[in-house]
Amino acid sequence: MYPVIQVGNLSSYYLMMLSGIVAGWIAFVFSEDVFWTRPGVIGKSEVIVRLSLGYLAVVILCIQGANWFHYLFDNIPRHVADTLTWRDILFTHPLKTTKVLYGAVFFYPLGIAIAALVAGSRWTPMLNRKAFILFIVLGSVRIGCFLNGCCHGIVSETFGMRFPPGSVAASEHWRRGLTRGFLPPASLPVIPTQLISAIFLVCLALFAFWHYRKGKTHTFVKSVLAYAVFRFLIEFVRDDVDRAYWAGVSTSQWISVFLFAVIGLWAFKRRYRKG
Repeated sequence: MYPVIQVGNLSSYYLMMLSGIVAGWIAFVFSEDVFWTRPGVIGKSEVIVRLSLGYLAVVILCIQGANWFHYLFDNIPRHVADTLTWRDILFTHPLKTTKVLYGAVFFYPLGIAIAALVAGSRWTPMLNRKAFILFIVLGSVRIGCFLNGCCHGIVSETFGMRFPPGSVAASEHWRRGLTRGFLPPASLPVIPTQLISAIFLVCLALFAFWHYRKGKTHTFVKSVLAYAVFRFLIEFVRDDVDRAYWAGVSTSQWISVFLFAVIGLWAFKRRYRKG
């Protein structure tokens, strides 16, 4: 495990998030067929500008959505919650708040709706052909979580790895009395759920790209369903302290159950209409 990287005021977590956003922008622009078919430099430049503005809307909404889901579904320390105002929550600094990735998933379709309007495209086809970009960015964020030591799994001597002093995992274990020392030592060995999630998300991005390019339908819905199933399962081995629970189940698992229900009803309704 590498120590936390710091460049100026940006930790490795935000460096990876920004790297994912840049990679997503490149994919967002250059995966669009109209860019390659539009003749001339001016024509291509117009496409780049339109798509870039649309992508900017997607990024802003997804980041803020991830921030808002943090306030809605995470455990907020009492001394922080008592000082929060609606303005603090609605206009959170994008680089100074813990994020819940499900917030980005939920706000991505809204961002794509704006991007489609700016680019002069239809919403549903764009949502499906750009589904893979969401998972590229989320995969990069999870690599940032791995470098930061947050969002870690349960203690495991068999499949665990130790996070170094200065990492979130090391600090959490020390505060919980699981490790001893005048300053937080390295963490206990924990399952690297962040790395597992990052690998899964990259594979899901490849699946979404292949699925749409093969002419299959409902790429976004199927990809989100796959993510919901994975997220429901991986939550059983997560052990970071920010997570909230209800009836013994984490909030992310409840969100997954909600998605199962919504997608199931949507699929039933479609089948009923065809029948």
